[in-house]
Amino acid sequence: MKLVFTTFFLLLTVSAVAQKKEEQDFSAFKDYYPIAQRPYLSGGFGNNEYEQILFDAKPVVYYGVYNDIRKSLTRDSIVRGDAFYLTLQPQLRMYQGNSKPVKTPSYKALLGWQSILRTNNNNFLTMAIETGHYSNGQTGAAFSTEFEDESEEGQAVYETITDDTDLSAILNRKSGNFSTNLSRLSLNYRVNRFDAENNPKRIHSYTFTYQLYHNNFMGLFDFGGYNPKDIAIYGRHQFELGYEFTGYCKSMRYTVGQEVFLHLGSHPSTDPYRSKTYGVLYPWDTDLGFFTAFSFGFDDYNYRFVDSFPRLSIGVTWDWFTPFVVKPPKIDTNNP
Repeated sequence: MKLVFTTFFLLLTVSAVAQKKEEQDFSAFKDYYPIAQRPYLSGGFGNNEYEQILFDAKPVVYYGVYNDIRKSLTRDSIVRGDAFYLTLQPQLRMYQGNSKPVKTPSYKALLGWQSILRTNNNNFLTMAIETGHYSNGQTGAAFSTEFEDESEEGQAVYETITDDTDLSAILNRKSGNFSTNLSRLSLNYRVNRFDAENNPKRIHSYTFTYQLYHNNFMGLFDFGGYNPKDIAIYGRHQFELGYEFTGYCKSMRYTVGQEVFLHLGSHPSTDPYRSKTYGVLYPWDTDLGFFTAFSFGFDDYNYRFVDSFPRLSIGVTWDWFTPFVVKPPKIDTNNP
């Protein structure tokens, strides 16, 4: 638990320093990723019948290799911006009871490329390709606390699973292994509305993502993949749709959004859908925000996708793509 709060204290400190530095030299310190996961720390209400969540934390970080997105969007002319990066997206939960170690934490590491293009009317079109690994670092059989993953005894457990089996009831919640490689293709379109000084006032953001679980890392290297018995249970394909509206109430920024997930090919006892409705308030119009969210459908915590329950969450978050002034493109009067 101390690790979670220490991580978020550091994120909060970095956010404050970044904001201070941004006032002095906004182009030199901070990278921007139009398609990104927000880090958060939250508590809330709503649990599966087997566990009670005390805290949920996702200390996401992005390590830029190259990023000229913000620079490209603040030029007079229309030019493409690109970003190459590594993102680490761990997720940790503290449950009621003995959580030493943290039960089946979630680890996701992705290599990514994003490319953005500004339109003539200052809207943004972005494409992202990400690929990497997703696992929980455990070694036990997913549906048995007695055997190791991929042992003969552990594999034999799968033979007892039928379409009528309640996987949530037999899940190994202490040491059950989840592992796969994955790739994601995302498209985002932002409709921006600015005031007379080119300050952003209203933003509509639409995102579509296709996610594929595959065995080889980056589709090429034979490590970090899935147990063939597992992939038959959690399926390979997922589609995601997202909408966000960002506006201002005087100088205070706010965001409301809706995300819908559809997971294809999973076991009949699991819900194939997930919905998340959320709102974020940024009291000081900085990266730091306070949010509330309501979700229902399958859980998004590695092998706990076999669980399904409604949950109301309240917490703190950081925004990786804070709105900023965008110069209008110059019009060539010689070529109307």
